[in-house]
Amino acid sequence: MVMLGITLLILLLRGAECSKAPEQGCKTRWFDRDDPSGKGDYETLTHLVKEYPGQICTNPIGIKVRTLDGSPLQTSLVQFSDTTSGFGCVNNFLSPAGMCKDYEVQFTCPDSFCSGCKTRWFDRDDPSGKGDYETLTHLVKEYPGQICTNPIGIKVRTLDGSPLQTSLVQFSDTTSGFGCVNNFLSPAGMCKDYEVQFTCPDSFCSVCTTQWFDRDDPSGYGDYETLSDLRTEYPGQICTNPIGIEVRTIDGSPLQTSLIQFSDTTSGFGCVNKLTPPQGYCKDYTVRFTCPAAFCSGKAH
Repeated sequence: MVMLGITLLILLLRGAECSKAPEQGCKTRWFDRDDPSGKGDYETLTHLVKEYPGQICTNPIGIKVRTLDGSPLQTSLVQFSDTTSGFGCVNNFLSPAGMCKDYEVQFTCPDSFCSGCKTRWFDRDDPSGKGDYETLTHLVKEYPGQICTNPIGIKVRTLDGSPLQTSLVQFSDTTSGFGCVNNFLSPAGMCKDYEVQFTCPDSFCSVCTTQWFDRDDPSGYGDYETLSDLRTEYPGQICTNPIGIEVRTIDGSPLQTSLIQFSDTTSGFGCVNKLTPPQGYCKDYTVRFTCPAAFCSGKAH
């Protein structure tokens, strides 16, 4: 009798999370797009892929389902739970215990979905004015060297984790980036704050890069991370013929394009303070160079 009770307890605990995922593969985060109102709770793959673009593969190899409150799955109410359709729970209005719990799902994707050359997440615009525009053109200009010019994938998400406002999305692709337009005629027509991440060709990531250097502060005339000074102060750590340069601010803010004097593989980087009204003072910058592959042979980078 004791063994039977223990076995029953184990089965109930296992029932709190239904797993159909193999060990291999890469896992997404947990998604909860629907509430158990109306007909039930439907975490369908079609809707999830649309509302969370780039965050779920279109060909999952596994699915996990669990209730938000940790209680066992209501197996008698589950309509479907598979890698093709996702998950669906249907309310049974004829039974006192026939209302679905609130569910969330997680998918296992092929390893290839998680591998690849990915950038960090970028958020250059706020949803003021016409909307939130995370355009590739502006991002490449404001974050030089950190995004490839020919992405092969894009992911978009809201900063607060809520689903995309599909009715307000103007574009979302690897050519233009992402744009959400405010609809001032609707109470719910204001864009959320969005951020984007790009997937680049493997060649963009498989290069020889130096460490980040910050030799100057933005005092005096400005911030000058010149190649000649850096090579003198860090002998042997920078190649003589860089093939690329990346520049970023220490605090992560966008580059002050109007103050940049030069940014190239010959001179390095220079930002000049504007001392006349309206004044403009340089941020503190750091630079990194891309060198020929031979320079990194035998070195960690």
